[in-house]
Amino acid sequence: MPSLDTVRRAQYWLSQIGKPRGPRAPRLLVLGVCQAGTVAKAMRYLLPDAQVDFLSVFSIGRGHRRLSDLIARADRYDAVFTHIYLPPFRDGGTILDLRARPNVYVIPTIAFAAYHPDVVSIGVQDHATLRGLLSGPMGHSHSAVTLYAYLAGFSEAQALRLFCEPVFERLGYYAFWDESVASLRRLGAEAGYDLDTHLTRWARRGCFMHSTNHPKLYVMADIARGLLDKAGIPFDACDLDAFLPDDLGGMGSWPVYPEIGQHYGVPGSALFFKAETPRSGPARTMTRAAYIAAAYAYYERRPRDVLVSQRVQAWRGDPATVDFLRVAAGPAPDAAPQPAGGMPFAAGRRAGHAPDGSIVAGGAGRLGRVSARL
Repeated sequence: MPSLDTVRRAQYWLSQIGKPRGPRAPRLLVLGVCQAGTVAKAMRYLLPDAQVDFLSVFSIGRGHRRLSDLIARADRYDAVFTHIYLPPFRDGGTILDLRARPNVYVIPTIAFAAYHPDVVSIGVQDHATLRGLLSGPMGHSHSAVTLYAYLAGFSEAQALRLFCEPVFERLGYYAFWDESVASLRRLGAEAGYDLDTHLTRWARRGCFMHSTNHPKLYVMADIARGLLDKAGIPFDACDLDAFLPDDLGGMGSWPVYPEIGQHYGVPGSALFFKAETPRSGPARTMTRAAYIAAAYAYYERRPRDVLVSQRVQAWRGDPATVDFLRVAAGPAPDAAPQPAGGMPFAAGRRAGHAPDGSIVAGGAGRLGRVSARL
């Protein structure tokens, strides 16, 4: 079923039939995932007379079984903006074939983990379908610390104790900046897009991400302007922040933990913003304790063998990290009196799981301290 926004745009363009018009407005096609949808919306506001069509990569294959079908459609537009990812096509066509067209420009993917170093995905993603990741109370974003605590058999109270500065320091959470910058530059280079100037400006505004892969509106607005510049399409100055809805923020927003915020000099929060979904109900905020309880409830309904995260598995395979986190979690509510020389391992809410250390998945390496920032 078409969205209300799509229906209204169609009604508007139908109402323009037969009306006198000036020079032909550009026809633009935007292809991609959720970030591209925001780019398309920004372009519609920047170019009010243009036709800007958006195709999600999750549904693009329904009407374009072969890449040649998509290219035939793309050739009818003045400019096409696409993410690197495209679904598999029957004729074996790839993004390399599409981006070889003279009117095609690649949208840089924006991913930046420094402000949200605790976020991980769970499961094994199929790169052809982008499916296979486990959803939780915050969609496909999960807390690595919470997942570790659950798999270790820690109680929810013990899991909550792990949200503290010494644990974040031990796990390298304050050392994500340099690698996040380097990764973002690589993503820009893949698209033939220099993100350095943008990154400096974004960082000056504070945390510019809702989560590791959902940028704030002004980020995608800058990308939209930059892409139009690359395509040679002029547009008027426009303060999109003043009126354009932040759709990616509406999908949920992971907090910058107060401890991380203090490290980077940006506001922090301990409240998770959960988006509205048919399954989980209306949008609302959750405290850390509420998030942990919701995550534990989600994980208990899943087979243990699908709760896969490379980072968490690495922690579980490193004896020093296992010992550190066991001590940091403290005794379980029903723990026996602690003997001299250390605390015993005891689990509150175990959900039938064995104690931590039962799975060995390689060593865990700590990231180096950040040596420089923008």
